[in-house]
Amino acid sequence: MNHLEFGSRGEEIAVRYLKRLGWRILGKNIRIGHGEIDIIAMDGDELVIVEVRSRRIGRVMPPEMSVGPQKLRSVVKTARKYVDSISYLGNWRIDVLAITEDERGGVGIERFGDVTVGMRGW
Repeated sequence: MNHLEFGSRGEEIAVRYLKRLGWRILGKNIRIGHGEIDIIAMDGDELVIVEVRSRRIGRVMPPEMSVGPQKLRSVVKTARKYVDSISYLGNWRIDVLAITEDERGGVGIERFGDVTVGMRGW
């Protein structure tokens, strides 16, 4: 399985996980300008832009660490464009879902909610 297939599989796992949490999935792989949003969902009455990062155990860094400042800026910019494009006026946030696969194919999922809280100038 190449890295694109692995990433796509991670997004499918993420969608199933979010549905189990009771979230409503609005879209997947939504292109906005030069950016892409992995998953758009509703957590109750809050819109959530979800960045999915998938890694296999043994990689240099865990999946959540691969969302550095440059990637986060890109996600925020794309999220703002999306929210503006649908004239959304409610609360929204950005979450990161880290999908980790072990040597036997077992999967771990960790959600990092509202990852831009406390950041300035975004």
